Amino acid sequence: MTARLIKFMGSHPELTTGHMYSAREYARVANIKPNAMSTRLHRVLEVHDSHLRPMYQNYDYEGKAINRSADRPLKSSFETHAEKLSGEWLNRRLI
Repeated sequence: MTARLIKFMGSHPELTTGHMYSAREYARVANIKPNAMSTRLHRVLEVHDSHLRPMYQNYDYEGKAINRSADRPLKSSFETHAEKLSGEWLNRRLI
């Protein structure tokens, strides 16, 4: 069975716009595993620069930076002090 070739429509120094490449070649360029790339390219007709992003990047799909560090402030859905106190007790184990 031959590899499925997908047209590249982006700008990358190692790839030529308009040429056809396999998922394995895209994975090599993006420096990720071939299985991860084939999952990304499932039902894709054209590959763009967004498909070649590395895994675990600190940006969301819209290009905005995400703070994934362990010391980031925790967001609480509770507004008042009473709600926060109630939430703390609801999270405790009974036994």
